Amino acid sequence: MRNIGNRRNMGNKGNIGNTTSLQYLLQLITTNFNKLLPITIIFFVIITSCTRENNKPGETLIQLSYEEDITPSYYEIIEMYKKLAKHYPQAKLLEYGKTDAGKPLHLFVISSNKDFDPVSIRKDNKIIVLINNGIHPGEPCGIDASLQFADDILRNKNGMAKYLENTVICIIPVYNVGGCLNRSAWHRTGQTSPKECGYRGNAKNLDLNRDFVKMDTENAKAFATIFRKWKPDVFLDTHTTNGSEHQYTITLIPVQPDYYPKVLGNFFRNEMVPALYEKMAEGDYEMIPYVSYRNRSVKKGIYLDVQTPRFSTGYASLFNTLGFMTENHVYKDFPDRVKSAYNFIKALVEFTSENGDEISEKRKLANRELLTQSEFALDFTVDTNRFDTIIFKGYEAEIGTSPVTGLERFGFNKNKAFETKIPFYQYYYPTKIIKKPEMYIIPQAWSEVIDRIKINSIEMFPLKKDTILEVEVYYFDDHENSVRAYNGHHLHRNIKLHPEMQKVQFFEGDYVILLNQEGNKYIVELLEPESHDSFFRWNFFDPCLESREYFSSYGFEENALKYLDEHPKFKAEFEKKKKEDKEFASNHRAQLGYIYYNTEWADKRHNRYPVARINKKMKLPLGK
Repeated sequence: MRNIGNRRNMGNKGNIGNTTSLQYLLQLITTNFNKLLPITIIFFVIITSCTRENNKPGETLIQLSYEEDITPSYYEIIEMYKKLAKHYPQAKLLEYGKTDAGKPLHLFVISSNKDFDPVSIRKDNKIIVLINNGIHPGEPCGIDASLQFADDILRNKNGMAKYLENTVICIIPVYNVGGCLNRSAWHRTGQTSPKECGYRGNAKNLDLNRDFVKMDTENAKAFATIFRKWKPDVFLDTHTTNGSEHQYTITLIPVQPDYYPKVLGNFFRNEMVPALYEKMAEGDYEMIPYVSYRNRSVKKGIYLDVQTPRFSTGYASLFNTLGFMTENHVYKDFPDRVKSAYNFIKALVEFTSENGDEISEKRKLANRELLTQSEFALDFTVDTNRFDTIIFKGYEAEIGTSPVTGLERFGFNKNKAFETKIPFYQYYYPTKIIKKPEMYIIPQAWSEVIDRIKINSIEMFPLKKDTILEVEVYYFDDHENSVRAYNGHHLHRNIKLHPEMQKVQFFEGDYVILLNQEGNKYIVELLEPESHDSFFRWNFFDPCLESREYFSSYGFEENALKYLDEHPKFKAEFEKKKKEDKEFASNHRAQLGYIYYNTEWADKRHNRYPVARINKKMKLPLGK
């Protein structure tokens, strides 16, 4: 691989003499300033010209090698963006926090009027596009494509700079820095190019595309800081897939339109997404929806994947950002994968620029709708009775002979290409709907949850004094845990719960979250335990499932007897149950348990979800 630093040094070699000669010349000019004033002026003109990049306007500044099946290393990527930022005043390379690898997360911003403040950019009614690359560094097509696109739009190739009149481009060069640094020719077993690439896991061996809400990594925290500060209108995450075999180089996963408020979802489904397919079809790389089989045969149809908030695009949808994920086809040549990703980036920016006012207006309407929306869907199911028909170009699947083992295996015959119409299932309906509360209360003890909510710029107000409140709480009746670890967790599944109204003691410093903000959907999705990617599912509240109090079959007897004597009505119920239930009457432990679990002795905190709901408006003693 070429070294960016060495290449830059070689470019300046011969333009100016060595350091000793320079020092002598400077001393000569200083001591004879008046006589040598004209020479001095010429000298500094020469010095200035020599320190500038030697590229002429319109010429490319960076050298990519994807045509040779080579993708740049992490250090080369950052050096190229630094070079672009140094040369073009309308570009800037920013740093946001540290990643798990200890290196910063970079954001490259292209702004035609040299304004790099997201607040003032929004005041100017400009649209912001955020492109994320290298979440899985073994899938580097978007890394190369974004570098190429940044260079081209900055040098106004084919008049591309016109898109910047109303649009600001933000590019994360490499999100998974640790994985990009772990470079090898032996990653991605189904991939034959590029020659070397990064590793799927990050420095903590976590999949960053499962971490956007649980935020176990510094990467995710830095990303959320960027996302909530810049508040992009449009978001793209670039990937590569080996999940199917077909004739297309690039596939697309847009956010499920039903996830958005109708005013935005209808625009997304009926105008934006179809326009992008059309733009791609006009070029060299026709695009198809990501191939997720409904059955074993693609001819029976494919469906649009649901992107829950653990994924980048699902996270983006929580804030009404129009989200896309490209999935380049791993079995196609690397140069074509890069070029198809480039074409999509260009098409996306072009559409965004051409429709900026409408995108902005639809998002504003959607955000207003979220403020007053009283019900939220926590789960969706694909509507199998409703579908669109699309053209699909694939290869016949068949049982063939493995060239490695000589045994039979499933595969595709590229000599048997076909083109046919197939159903595309992209419509969903909600299957779990909850009514939002007026506010949630989170005890300050759950600091890991509170910290993550704060990073996402959600307004929270601490109680100013200890307070007893009547609130709605959930009790967990049952749940299952995933047997195998999933991204460092054992997720809860098949959650069963019931609500109760209780008077609960809260303390000064506990946090109140009002449901009157643009982050309402984030709040509900993360705090309602039954939602797909709630904090509860990701084990943040697991201690509430354990009981810290218990009863002894011997030690509890004295208090149990006292309680029966002091509560004759309960004692009568207890005696009645013994008469009616012979098994209960013969079980000492069961009888003590009946007294324990049905009286004030019971541990009310056991299986009680710590986050409480307040379902009516009330004035609370809140701080700032």
